[in-house]
Amino acid sequence: MTSEAKNFPVCSATCPAVTALQRKVEELEEELARKDEKVEKLKGRLRMYENAHTPSSKKRKGKTERNRRKEEETDERPESERENDKKRFPGKPEGSNGGGISVPNPDRVKHHMLEEEGFEEIDTRERTLIELHEKPFEVVRHVIHVYEDLEGQRVEPEVNLPEGIYGKRLQAFITLLRGTCGASHEKIAELVQLVRPDLSFSPTTSLNLTDKIARQMRGKREGILEEIKQNPYVHMDETGLREDGVNGWVWEVADQRRVVYEVDRSRSKEVPEKTMGNYDGVVVDGYSAYNSFTKQRDWDHLKREVKETEIEGAVSKFRELHGRAKRAKEKPPTERERFIQEARDSEFPSLIETLREKGEEEKATGIENALPDMFRGVKDPTIPLSNNHAERLLRKVVVHRKLWGCIRNEKGARFIENVLSCMETWKLQDKNVFQELLKFTS
Repeated sequence: MTSEAKNFPVCSATCPAVTALQRKVEELEEELARKDEKVEKLKGRLRMYENAHTPSSKKRKGKTERNRRKEEETDERPESERENDKKRFPGKPEGSNGGGISVPNPDRVKHHMLEEEGFEEIDTRERTLIELHEKPFEVVRHVIHVYEDLEGQRVEPEVNLPEGIYGKRLQAFITLLRGTCGASHEKIAELVQLVRPDLSFSPTTSLNLTDKIARQMRGKREGILEEIKQNPYVHMDETGLREDGVNGWVWEVADQRRVVYEVDRSRSKEVPEKTMGNYDGVVVDGYSAYNSFTKQRDWDHLKREVKETEIEGAVSKFRELHGRAKRAKEKPPTERERFIQEARDSEFPSLIETLREKGEEEKATGIENALPDMFRGVKDPTIPLSNNHAERLLRKVVVHRKLWGCIRNEKGARFIENVLSCMETWKLQDKNVFQELLKFTS
């Protein structure tokens, strides 16, 4: 048996079975290499949609049981408070008396009666309906009577009519469709003609009406921007939007009750500096274009950066620090300062070292550079630690981008800057957007 074992390597080179197995191994290795390459390509495509820049609200992944247990272990809240986090069957909230549709007061009352004789009315019953008018787009001819006074001067009654043939409510409605639904001018024109086939209404007409209102709203947008600049902190963010085939950007600056959009082909620091001027408050975001301002880094963004590394210890540590930072905002100044010192001088350096040991030099450097700007929202509890508010407000532009694809010229830019800025501000302030739009029709 010893002799056979010594001779096996020699005969294996000529043995058909061994040769076939070697060939099979080579084929499997080639197939595995091809699959590895395909996996890397798929990961690259996935990173286009889910990466550190993707807001957590856009990700639909549920918590794993392991992560849920870890959160419960690190959650310092009492059991009574954690009870509210448990899942339950969807429906009305516990203890709720329910609700229903809010029906406004009727605009008119219609009576249904029998005209025949021989019936005696003994009672009534009521039903309230919400209905679309028979002719939503009504054509009204205004006859303006002209008079002559005792001195022979022509006198006309005062009328508040628009300049063209399209009424103010129709102008506001067309603008509302464009701004709220992101409908194209082609779809708006199609909708109008489907409701009133006898009405001539083209996409160009829709474009001209909305652009006319956009021009009227320029002053209102500038006023909103000046009000935003009075705040001690602002949210800022940006997203891509092509203009006539050329890459461009929509910038956003917002507070809790106002938002302004700025369209520009540049993504450099000159854009926010031009928009905000000599603003001396705090900007909540981490993009380098805001380096000329005092910044509060977005903890949620940094958490997504760490999560990308898939280093379990680093991910859980950052999550724990984030939870403690949010709770520290509610504590006295001395306790807030103690947390800041411990996190900045000890715990974050340890986290950074862990990332470097695992080969994540870029992520480690990113958090290291962010440290000086991470705790302003802990020192001043009024400043948020995340930029989620800006990301939610920027979603309107992202949705419109999916529908429009791009903007063609300065008219598209003017609509985003003036109309969307005002409409989204009115929504934040719980105002009637349609009624507000009527003020800018002409």
